[in-house]
Amino acid sequence: MNINFNRKILFSVILLMFSFSLSAKEINPRISFLKSAILPGWGELSLGNKSGYIFLTTELIFWSSRLYYLEEADLKEKASYIYALKYAHINPRNYSDEYFFHLSRYESSGYETGGYNAHIVELAKNKFPDDPEAQTEYINANVYSNEYFWQWDGNDTKHEYSILRKRITQYTDYAKAFMGAIIANHIISAINSARVSSKLKRLNVNVQFDSNLNPILSIRYNF
Repeated sequence: MNINFNRKILFSVILLMFSFSLSAKEINPRISFLKSAILPGWGELSLGNKSGYIFLTTELIFWSSRLYYLEEADLKEKASYIYALKYAHINPRNYSDEYFFHLSRYESSGYETGGYNAHIVELAKNKFPDDPEAQTEYINANVYSNEYFWQWDGNDTKHEYSILRKRITQYTDYAKAFMGAIIANHIISAINSARVSSKLKRLNVNVQFDSNLNPILSIRYNF
């Protein structure tokens, strides 16, 4: 029974060494690089390198953070729109980002003091001081019509709206930063995977037997 047990162990060791030797021969740095470029950590884990868990975990954290800030930015954008409907009395419709920016800076869309259109009139006079026709063209091309009317109930409401819009910008910037971190994680993992693969490729493992059929493990590393 002990002989059969030892034979099973020997057979298992031979199979293990053969599998290891075969996998070493099949190691391809380019494939490992591509795997980790697609999914950080994949290349390392396929080589049995535990550093892959670090890259994979980092990837999950970065993507979770990016999605969180994108969702927060979307929520703040919806909240700011509803807020403007109530306190700036805008018409319910789709607007450009430029419009929302102007909405956060001017008391109204009108020609009174503090209004956006009043600002455009002043710009036209400064740009074309001696050309009334050019002033008129500039004004007509840049002022908001009644369709885009807004009038804030007061400075406090406009200030609160500005804070909401700033949060959108901040969260969007955070999401962009995490996207950059994700790309960097892919690149670093791919390079690391190729490095690990190249190092393992230089490792040769062989199993031989002596005259008594005892297995002899030989390991050679090519520098």
